[in-house]
Amino acid sequence: MTTQASAATPPGIAAHYRRTVLGRGLLLAVVILLGLAAMVADLIVGSGTLTLAQVAGAIFHPSQADPTTRAILWDIRAPITLLAAVTGMELALSGSLLQTALRNPLAEPFTLGIAAAAGFGAAIAIVFQTSIFQAGIFESIFAWMPSELFVSGNAFVFSLLTVVLITLLAGRRGMRVETITLLGIAVHFTFSALLAFAQYFADATQLQSLVFWLLGSLLRATWLKVWINTSVLVALLPVLLLQSWSLTALRGFGEQAVVLGIRVARLRFLLMICAALMAGAATASIGIVGFIGLVAPHMARLLVGEDQRFALPLTAACGMLILTLASLVSKIVLPGVILPIGMITSLLGIPFFLALILGNRRQAGV
Repeated sequence: MTTQASAATPPGIAAHYRRTVLGRGLLLAVVILLGLAAMVADLIVGSGTLTLAQVAGAIFHPSQADPTTRAILWDIRAPITLLAAVTGMELALSGSLLQTALRNPLAEPFTLGIAAAAGFGAAIAIVFQTSIFQAGIFESIFAWMPSELFVSGNAFVFSLLTVVLITLLAGRRGMRVETITLLGIAVHFTFSALLAFAQYFADATQLQSLVFWLLGSLLRATWLKVWINTSVLVALLPVLLLQSWSLTALRGFGEQAVVLGIRVARLRFLLMICAALMAGAATASIGIVGFIGLVAPHMARLLVGEDQRFALPLTAACGMLILTLASLVSKIVLPGVILPIGMITSLLGIPFFLALILGNRRQAGV
């Protein structure tokens, strides 16, 4: 049997496959190393720039480091840098999953109204000073929750409930992916209108806080948020990697992947829930940050193709690199001023977005 299998696979094809796998693995390693280098640079640069030696000393020998350096690094910069890396991975993977589930190359967390729903959830906590976790029986269940998480918690719950509602409605009605996308756009505009309603009733202080949240910022980073987002990512990424073959088949064959034994509707539901969990956790922590979920998956597929065994990890690595670089840029554009991260990612993503649209038009011959 082994001899027959070996004879059925020409040596040239096997060697080509090994070279392809090795090349993709090297690309993944390079992007990860670039992301780590960007993280180190983000730790170094700030209102009081540290040297590489000071950062290395405070990381590897914190007890021997200068107290001021140790406080700057571990209490201020490390949570910001790590939260940028983790949420960048979450937003990138969320966009990739939505693009696969909806078969839409322009899909990202904005597509299903996830960002708008999270924004409205945050507005309820900021403007009306109330939270889902303070209502009825939830008040006693979540009595342990710090008040600083009420805004983030509201944003996360609203984003998750939105996707669950859309997914259940789509499954019951038997909607096509195009219809699901249109439903998500309708939800987006609904929550955008409700968000404008909340802004209208906000006073000056509340409006300032809400706008600051909507622009996206890493300045609210805490170790608690880092651990929460890391836990979400660590829990979901292995699940997605185990489904990598099914994801590759779904991207290649769409609804016809059912002939390969894949439960398409069930897989699509899993992808959308995972996307909602990651995008909701990231948006709840840093606010609305656009374009990473659009740009990172396309960068990964341009480098390694549609094989999700490599595309998923590379998408996460690209998201980490992009948001960490955006964090770095937000601190050096205007010395002494840290710009909202959402502004930076939007400016970086717009050229790629336009190139993607024009590329699709050329392929369609329009």
